[in-house]
Amino acid sequence: MPGGLPADVLMKIFATLEVPDLVRAGSVCSSWLHAYNCLRKFGACIQPQTPSLIYTSKSSGASAAGFYSLLENKPYTFTLPDPPIRSRYLIGSAYGWIVTADERSELHLVNPITGDQIALPSVTTIEQVKPIYDNNGAIHMYGYSRYTGAEGYLDPPSVFRLDKLRDYIFYKAFLSSDPFTGNYIVVLIHHPYWQISFARGRDDHWTWLPYHACYTDCAFKDELLYATLVDGEIHAYDINDPSVKPRVVMEGLKDCPPLYKMYIAQAPCGDLLQIWKVPEDSEQEVEDVSEPDLDPPDDDEYFSVSEDGSEPELETVPYRRYTTAFKVYRVDLTAKKLVEISSLGDNVLFLGLNQSLCLCAKEYPQLKGNHIYFTDDNEYMVFGSKNKCREMGVFNLDNKMSEKIVSPRIWSNWPPPVWIVPNPRKMNLALLN
Repeated sequence: MPGGLPADVLMKIFATLEVPDLVRAGSVCSSWLHAYNCLRKFGACIQPQTPSLIYTSKSSGASAAGFYSLLENKPYTFTLPDPPIRSRYLIGSAYGWIVTADERSELHLVNPITGDQIALPSVTTIEQVKPIYDNNGAIHMYGYSRYTGAEGYLDPPSVFRLDKLRDYIFYKAFLSSDPFTGNYIVVLIHHPYWQISFARGRDDHWTWLPYHACYTDCAFKDELLYATLVDGEIHAYDINDPSVKPRVVMEGLKDCPPLYKMYIAQAPCGDLLQIWKVPEDSEQEVEDVSEPDLDPPDDDEYFSVSEDGSEPELETVPYRRYTTAFKVYRVDLTAKKLVEISSLGDNVLFLGLNQSLCLCAKEYPQLKGNHIYFTDDNEYMVFGSKNKCREMGVFNLDNKMSEKIVSPRIWSNWPPPVWIVPNPRKMNLALLN
């Protein structure tokens, strides 16, 4: 009988399981559920989980998030707390939490496995955002200035509806550690011009770093924040230092191709890696019609609203599609140079709107070593491109070829799918369908 196994033995077995199997095990009988509940109180004992894709679809409902498990090549559905997940934008993922922007452009941390949710400081505390109140004292618009700190206000502030500011201001979010501990830092790359602001757990405001702009990705290592710029330059910030000024640890490229996209991640050995997303065949616009859009979003218009109430100005950005390749470099912090590496060996990278992640494939049976799993993180796809096919796949560094993750696609194009490493600490069995 399953219930006859000692609790300590059950806990050792459960600690080796991934989330779907943990849910199944906890549903077998009361003694297995008891062992599972004991284990989840000590979530650090549970083995690292294989990354999955989080996505939404109309057919599942506004509050449902889909998970596509790479381990099982199978989708699951979670019901998440309000605001409905399908109404939110996803701008980051780390430690099993996603960072979302709701229809008021306010940010939340959400753990899809446990149902936990943490409200982040109000968007109105970002330096470039000011609330605009109606006659009843309620916020009904946001003023947004393109102020960088290095120069004066270039233009009069723009005015946006509550749900439209998020189209223009948020780029990507990062976490220093698991928010479950309460001791964590959230870092935002935001506009204008890809600047950085941060907030510690329980802060009620965002702290702006007005020293530089044009950042594309961040990574935490040895209690420092490393931020890479569009030209490959890397800055290190000690956020625990009251001055919080950047230190240049790697000079940028003199002639960085403008279409390249830079990522930074820490390898299992501790080295920093800089990854270049290289668009090939950039002279052509390529339309991907290989797969139909299985879940097209509702049509929408994105516009700013003038203070005098005049006709809104439609803003669109062409969506161009290129064949994607990647180059990987080791960051030599001593020599302050990049060393190109031809192979990741047993390591694997996950890139996109998630916090850039490098794992050892030997610890994850379904992952392919020397491969890069990527999703579409084009920040302009919100402008008139929400129903476009998303570029996502698995890039083989050996033969420089990409393959699909799953076909046919089962997720919607908006919000775009994001990589997440499930965090089953305090997992809520009722959330999983």
